[in-house]
Amino acid sequence: MSTCYNCSELPSIKIAKTNEPSCIPCFLHWFEEDVHQTIIETKIFQTGEKVAIGVSGGKDSTVLAHTMNILNQRHQYGLDLYLVCIDEGIEGYRDASIREVLINEKDLGLPLKILSYKDLYGWTMDEIVKKIGAKNNCTFCGVFRRQALDR
Repeated sequence: MSTCYNCSELPSIKIAKTNEPSCIPCFLHWFEEDVHQTIIETKIFQTGEKVAIGVSGGKDSTVLAHTMNILNQRHQYGLDLYLVCIDEGIEGYRDASIREVLINEKDLGLPLKILSYKDLYGWTMDEIVKKIGAKNNCTFCGVFRRQALDR
């Protein structure tokens, strides 16, 4: 039976990029350092920059926020990290994910700003749907969400 590429533990995952077997702790470290190498190679950030991380409460944005926070501390990027969440105002849709975002804020110790369509535009997505009907809602919402993040 094979062992982890980095230690003597039994592997429980294969690293897709390298095709090597890995245990979970070694995979997590490999993943973080792979992201770090990308940051260094692309020179995407400069020391002292304010970086807003768009968070939805889902697994992708949670992993991004967690990884950026770890790397910022480990490699001393000197970034001011912030979490930004957009509340579209769709009753029952964003409630659970906003609860997750609030948990992430506490877990990571990063400042969080929740922006709502109501605050930004003066209306919620539910109010828009009542006026225009159910057709093309996702298109409208996606455009508004990107504009909200840009703001």
